[in-house]
Amino acid sequence: MNFILINWVKYYTKETFKTLKLVTIGSAIIITMVCIKYKPAYKVTISGETIGFVYNEEIIKAKIDKYINDTTGNIAFREIKELPEYELQLVNRDKEFEEKKVMLAIKDLTTTTYKTYAITSDGEQKAVVSTQEEAENIINQIKENLNENVDLKLGIADVYSTEYKVNSLDEAKTILNDLKTNKVTEYENKKAEEIRIAKAAMEAQKAKFSISKSIATTAQTPATGNLSGMPLCTPVNGSVSSRFGSRSGSRSTAHTGLDISTSNGTGIRTISQGTVTYAGYKGSYGNLIIVNHGNGIESYYAHCSAIYVTAGQSVDSTTTIGAVGSTGNSTGPHLHLEIRINGTPVNPQNYLY
Repeated sequence: MNFILINWVKYYTKETFKTLKLVTIGSAIIITMVCIKYKPAYKVTISGETIGFVYNEEIIKAKIDKYINDTTGNIAFREIKELPEYELQLVNRDKEFEEKKVMLAIKDLTTTTYKTYAITSDGEQKAVVSTQEEAENIINQIKENLNENVDLKLGIADVYSTEYKVNSLDEAKTILNDLKTNKVTEYENKKAEEIRIAKAAMEAQKAKFSISKSIATTAQTPATGNLSGMPLCTPVNGSVSSRFGSRSGSRSTAHTGLDISTSNGTGIRTISQGTVTYAGYKGSYGNLIIVNHGNGIESYYAHCSAIYVTAGQSVDSTTTIGAVGSTGNSTGPHLHLEIRINGTPVNPQNYLY
């Protein structure tokens, strides 16, 4: 019995080894045939669409990462909507790997945003260049020899765009130089217009003053009235309230001048051209102005409420030297006018009023 069992085991063991040998040989043959006809490759797909086959998954992943994270030059950043998926497959050995095709497809699916620099004027973009340094250099060149009153309001702004578009340096300089020329011309034209308006206003003022002077001279200069050939004009319009030589309780001596009563603040003109020798407060005269007309002739203007001239100032019959008041020894607003020849008071009514 044992003999039969041993023989049976030997037989089936031998058959099993034979079968295994045949399977191994067959498998080797099949594998060899597969290896001869096929090769392993990674199918690359995006959204289920095959974009190509590559040899090594890790290598293509590394290349895609490098491309997406590249920020050289003016690249600000890159974005891809969806990353590819990889599947290991056997493909015909004669099929070429498609790494370039895969990378082109990745580039088509990637959005690149560029960063450039705009040169602005008053916030408005005028030109775009590649670097901030280029923008600064152009601005510095434009500002050279620029009138300090002409403000181009130049600045630099970051520009982000999916389209890389810049001006050449020559283009940018031309654009900014044209802007500079226009702004300078605009400023010069404005300045010239301001000068023209100012001159016109000045001429109008001169003409107005000339007319006023003519009217004032005509109104104030009587037909009689000259002193050693000197033309005279009345210093104020008003009524005579106290004559030369008169006496009153307010003074201890005879009146040395002529009092002309008029409203407080009325402008006082000198009787003729001359030089102011005194302008200030003087006892009973109150605020007093004395004008020397030459040839020993002087005129006094007393009781002024205001004095508009200073000693040493040249005046003529158009000059308002002060204002009527009631300062000093006075009972009401009036002008006390004296005319002196070689220091002696004379009656003003021999020449005026």
